[in-house]
Amino acid sequence: MPEITVQGQVVQFQDSMKASRRAIVFLHGSGGSHHTFRDQWAGLKGVARLVIPDLPGHGRSGGSPLESVDACAAWVADFVKEIGLDRLLLAGHSMGGAIALQAALDGIKGLEALVLLGTGARLRISPVIFEGMGERFREFAPEFVGWMTSAASSDLLREDVASDILSTRPATFLADFHACNGFDVMDRLGGIRVPTLVINGDDDRLTPLKYGEYLAVNIPGAVLKIIRGAGHLAMLEKAAEVNAVIGSFVHSLEG
Repeated sequence: MPEITVQGQVVQFQDSMKASRRAIVFLHGSGGSHHTFRDQWAGLKGVARLVIPDLPGHGRSGGSPLESVDACAAWVADFVKEIGLDRLLLAGHSMGGAIALQAALDGIKGLEALVLLGTGARLRISPVIFEGMGERFREFAPEFVGWMTSAASSDLLREDVASDILSTRPATFLADFHACNGFDVMDRLGGIRVPTLVINGDDDRLTPLKYGEYLAVNIPGAVLKIIRGAGHLAMLEKAAEVNAVIGSFVHSLEG
């Protein structure tokens, strides 16, 4: 993976380096990394240049998790400037979607569109999750996998997600959850002025479908795509369907 320095810390990221006027920057959620978007990396390379960073303190990047979604959005602005992107889509999952929303409201340069996956205008974290992650991490991990995936998800995917969770420090999850807990742009969505695609699993327990519906109703011109039989990880549970939806959305921007 290539690396650069952003805000004094080494950042590692995937970059397809496709010769394209447009890039999609994928932003992972709490406790995640570039691995969150492994199926998009494999399936969307023909659509646009793909750039997938590990946020500070996540995956292979240095530093510590940032303390707020505001700080993460400012970091993303510095990241895209550092690698020289002047036309981009931000595609964020969960906390990453909150970061994308905040970056759009902050006026990040070059933004052409948003893709919001399993996220909301406000993200409140259940005390049960804080307690589980902070007090009984290893025992709580399988329970959390159940919260993240739909009833129809395969055992193989659940095992893969559990492995990702257990490879991450509990402190990273807790820092991200605190950042999410402080995020609320419910009364600012009318300020989003770029085409927006909202993707939500109909079996999402962490960011239920009503979250996506609220985004679609309150962001001018936003389009909601409901992924049937998917939970919070629709981009992994129904990868081909999600990739097709994103691909169609990107192609629609050409008009």
